[in-house]
Amino acid sequence: MDSSRPGKTRVTSISLRAETLEAIRARAGKQGVSSYIEEAVQRQLQREAIDDYIAAAEVEQGPVDPAEVAAKAERIRAHHAAHRGDGTPADAA
Repeated sequence: MDSSRPGKTRVTSISLRAETLEAIRARAGKQGVSSYIEEAVQRQLQREAIDDYIAAAEVEQGPVDPAEVAAKAERIRAHHAAHRGDGTPADAA
């Protein structure tokens, strides 16, 4: 187990399909299976927290306008492209 990760760790047992475990092992490399799974679970927890935040905001303020989201996303892409100086959209790389 990677001792450089902050926080307490506990040993647990999980069951995964054999194909899933092999794919994790192939990708984890020196990082190790435990660290790989820890990072994946942390990302999922963050996504769920964001989903909860959005749901609460929509209850309070109403649903998000998809056109407004698209317009703001385009402004962010343009800003990043301008600051990179190459004019290439951020998702083109």
